Amino acid sequence: MTNQIKYGRPEARRFYKCPSAVTSGMPVLIGTMAAVAIDAYDSSLGGTTFELTGTYGLTVIGQSAQSPVSGLQVNPGDELFASGTLDATTGVTYNLTIDKTRGNCPFGNYDPTNGETIASGVTNTYAPVRLKEGGSGPYAS
Repeated sequence: MTNQIKYGRPEARRFYKCPSAVTSGMPVLIGTMAAVAIDAYDSSLGGTTFELTGTYGLTVIGQSAQSPVSGLQVNPGDELFASGTLDATTGVTYNLTIDKTRGNCPFGNYDPTNGETIASGVTNTYAPVRLKEGGSGPYAS
């Protein structure tokens, strides 16, 4: 996986059914669990394997989409949230927007070892995001 920055626990890899739009390195929510696809969707299996821990270079926007939409600086250690397209059949949400919008699903943290900020209104396409471990709901580990 090209966007993995820091490895998580090796036992945190799991196969899940997912939409065919999932590609390698894509961040998703499996129920409420943050994950990143190791491989692209495999039609013979109907899904792929996901990493559930670690730090990944993902697209993060310095904003909060709470009404009204406004720019918001992202600092090291800040909690990040995600929203996207829910596939009702598999329970996987993909095509995520990751930002500081509280009320969306907690996704992880802007890696505190990074030391850099993401300025208000700026999109960083390779921001180090440490996945939130766990989750709740029917798909939680």
